[in-house]
Amino acid sequence: MRTSWKMGIMLLIIMLLVSGCFGRESEVESVNKVKGTIRVVYQDKEAFYRDYGQLFKLKQPDIDVEVVSKSELYSKFGDPEFDFEKESQKLLDKYKPDVLLLDETSFKEFAQGGKLYAIDGVIKRDRYDLEGFMAGLTDRLKAMGKGTLYGLSPTIDTTVLYYNRDIFKEHNIEPPRNQMSWKEFFELATSISKAGGTEKQLYALAQEFGGADSLMYQIASSTGMRLFDAKGEQLLINSESWKEAMQQATDAVRSKALYIPSATKGSQPIEPGKELFFTGQAAMKLGTPWDLEYLRDKKTEKINWDVVTTPVDPATPDETGNIIIREIYAIAADSGNKEAAWELVKFINGADMAKVAARTTVGMIPTIPSRPEYFKELDGRSTEAFYALKPKELSVFDTLWGNKNVPDDFNSSFRSLLTEALQSIIDNKKSVDEAVNELQTKGQEALRVAHELQEDKRLHGKNNK
Repeated sequence: MRTSWKMGIMLLIIMLLVSGCFGRESEVESVNKVKGTIRVVYQDKEAFYRDYGQLFKLKQPDIDVEVVSKSELYSKFGDPEFDFEKESQKLLDKYKPDVLLLDETSFKEFAQGGKLYAIDGVIKRDRYDLEGFMAGLTDRLKAMGKGTLYGLSPTIDTTVLYYNRDIFKEHNIEPPRNQMSWKEFFELATSISKAGGTEKQLYALAQEFGGADSLMYQIASSTGMRLFDAKGEQLLINSESWKEAMQQATDAVRSKALYIPSATKGSQPIEPGKELFFTGQAAMKLGTPWDLEYLRDKKTEKINWDVVTTPVDPATPDETGNIIIREIYAIAADSGNKEAAWELVKFINGADMAKVAARTTVGMIPTIPSRPEYFKELDGRSTEAFYALKPKELSVFDTLWGNKNVPDDFNSSFRSLLTEALQSIIDNKKSVDEAVNELQTKGQEALRVAHELQEDKRLHGKNNK
């Protein structure tokens, strides 16, 4: 969700008007003159008008937009009795918004549940530019709608590999490149960790939190490995792919190629922007667009950085599962003013807003424009790496954490089992095969118990009605 545009957007409104950025209608997206009132789901009214509403009103003065605020829902996140999904649905049922702001999980559920309006027809009618979106983005959105397009996203969140140019140059080591395999990446990491010498430990890779499990999940998400079957009934950790990911992650910890904050006795949580990569003590960092804020911050030590894609699966070197679509705008199937709703969706996802987003939000939110034409370089560096890989049709929500058939109670129990298994490999107490076989057995039992508890809660809830 966009929360950090601040006053920059107001200055840009003036700049756009003066410079003629909107220009003649023949030079920008087509504008259908539509009248009416629509409702849109957003963080709150102030945020919507700051991010989109002011500019949309200039372009469509006859469309009034009412904001259905979700701020009250977000304020209750810490309440253990609060059911976010249930309360969100109550909000939608009460206000019946025309335009919905959804994440990938909700979008897929709504699209396949007949709750959204298919926009393929109006896109074709208006000759709306889909080619300008990053490669593969609309394909994933269509996949979530089983071949039909129900929504668009103005931004993406993607993991990339940042690296310190000076460290590689100092030690005469070839820097990372786009589309390395994970095997190649870990060979490079080993070279870096050995180059540091005995006086000062030089880490190849730094991460802010988590241990070998975080790195293992990075490998899994980029290559599209599944943790569960579609029904959420079978744990799939006992496979050659998972074993390889666990071996690579634990080897990185053991060799000290990977720096883990929690592995240091008495360590405190690292302040954002102060981790080892930003202080020049680590050569690489798997990060997101959010890290650009610290890399460009003049108040902190400057790093001579560059960026390449995350390592990939050699079988699908042009794809990654590490792209997350955090905001998808869609039109409710029962909207009474679909034409006006489409004008808003079209505007939010259009070229004009992509230009504004590229100028005002880079490094301030964990997303970048989904139209790469408007974010080609930053501080003299190419941004190709952010867009070079196509998103896999199945996201990490499908393959790892978003299976709605897996009970929430399972996550915490499996986390402790996984940590124990990985540590046993790091300490050379168990082989990868031994640790994974045990993890599969214990994890499957934990999943069975979690399903039974979930069913008990469901039946108990029914009996209390």
